[in-house]
Amino acid sequence: MSVTAANLSGGAAFVSLNSKNIQFESDCSLEMVHATSVLTSALYGKFDEIPTDLLIKFSGTPRYYDTGAITALFPYTGTFPAAGTFYGGGNVAASINSINGDQFILNNAMVGKMPDLILGVEKVILGPMEIWGLIQSGQDPTAAGAYYTYNAAGGSYSFAYPSVAGTALIGQQEYTAVFGSVSGLTSFQAQETWTISHELEWSPVLIQGRTRAFRLLSYRALAKCKPADATMAALLTALGLQGANATPGTRLSQLAKAANGGASFPSLAITGTSNISVTLGNAALKTAGFQFGSKPLRQGEIGFVSTADLSSGAPAAPLTLA
Repeated sequence: MSVTAANLSGGAAFVSLNSKNIQFESDCSLEMVHATSVLTSALYGKFDEIPTDLLIKFSGTPRYYDTGAITALFPYTGTFPAAGTFYGGGNVAASINSINGDQFILNNAMVGKMPDLILGVEKVILGPMEIWGLIQSGQDPTAAGAYYTYNAAGGSYSFAYPSVAGTALIGQQEYTAVFGSVSGLTSFQAQETWTISHELEWSPVLIQGRTRAFRLLSYRALAKCKPADATMAALLTALGLQGANATPGTRLSQLAKAANGGASFPSLAITGTSNISVTLGNAALKTAGFQFGSKPLRQGEIGFVSTADLSSGAPAAPLTLA
């Protein structure tokens, strides 16, 4: 069987989103999947399918942490997003530009999964992210470009090497953490890396079977590491598992406030030696572990979660980046 070499194509790509060029550490993928309604017959069982929705997902691992592109990569941080807010209805394009000249444009794109943050010397700072493609607002699926525009190599589009705006930091550096004024945790290091992840809960908005937008139901930030110099006593106090502060029904935020001296809700601030800082608002220590052996340090993995003080005014942002 013959193969025409001219029909073969490939090559790495970068993405332009909200006027920011995002370069990637490795290969990326673009998936287009029909959601269907299966047709059945009493005589023959399942015999056909009718497409009802189209799901487009672009995924990859960004290479650079650019302070000028924070709102492009992390659109849901910096404030406490109101539950039920609509996203994906603004027809913001995401252009996937391949070095061989192929271009695939998602005509109504949104960030569905923000990159995790890996804070340390040995690893790339950003984890995988996902960009979702939706039908354009005000468009019918029969319209040309309702979801995407494809420009083939050799056509009207030609690849141009991207520049990286802003500081374009790799982010591989040392970090120091401060957990409010909690005794023993006012300045500590991680043995290896911090991992900051995002707990996003989405609800699709379906009109006649088509996903028209997404509503954000909730967002929390989670932070994990193995501390190097936080004592067992300090961690146990911050957890508040027993004693005067362990009254059944007490919220994690109240336990954190008590460990912070009772004056205020503590935040977890993680700052790099360069100009990178990550802050979990109203953070609470949720989990801690300890290791016993000849090789590991006593401190195992600990985990923080962002909480919210709803007693006065707008709550602190789950995550603030700079």
